[in-house]
Amino acid sequence: MLNTNQKEKQERICSNPKCNELGVYPAPKSRDQLRDYLYFCINCIRDFNKSWNYFEGLNEQELEVEIRKSVTWDRPSWKFGTKNINYDFEKAFNRFENRKNIRNKKVLNKKLENAFRMLDLSYDANIKEVKAKYKLLAKKWHPDVQNENQSNKNKDKFINITNAYNTILKSLTKPAKT
Repeated sequence: MLNTNQKEKQERICSNPKCNELGVYPAPKSRDQLRDYLYFCINCIRDFNKSWNYFEGLNEQELEVEIRKSVTWDRPSWKFGTKNINYDFEKAFNRFENRKNIRNKKVLNKKLENAFRMLDLSYDANIKEVKAKYKLLAKKWHPDVQNENQSNKNKDKFINITNAYNTILKSLTKPAKT
């Protein structure tokens, strides 16, 4: 048993007045009526498609508007910074800020605490500050800079500074766990 939609499709005759075949293939009636259809047979729809021009009758400015609309898939768009930021977009960026705060507030393990203390840095120091402090201390405590007596005494100091620096760098460069 056929429903009304199927019956309508079977009874449709080609919209071309010179043709009496079954009209199966839809085509828009006009540029302004894109959702209203004429139905054609296979041969007539081929002819219709060859001759139909969506942009026919548009002046230069209207054509430019259509081209610009097609760049954004006919969706509205705004210049960057002129529209209020989307809540979800803002929430995503706040997540990074929250991660930073969590990392700063978490209890640091003893080795990392000692490393910060060794380099005389605060726990919220960034990589640039850590590198600058290490460079300063390395110049001061490097065995090649010390005389022979001081070199033996301070060799361990330089090794401890280097180990502390590496520990801090590892903690700052490894990805934060969520």
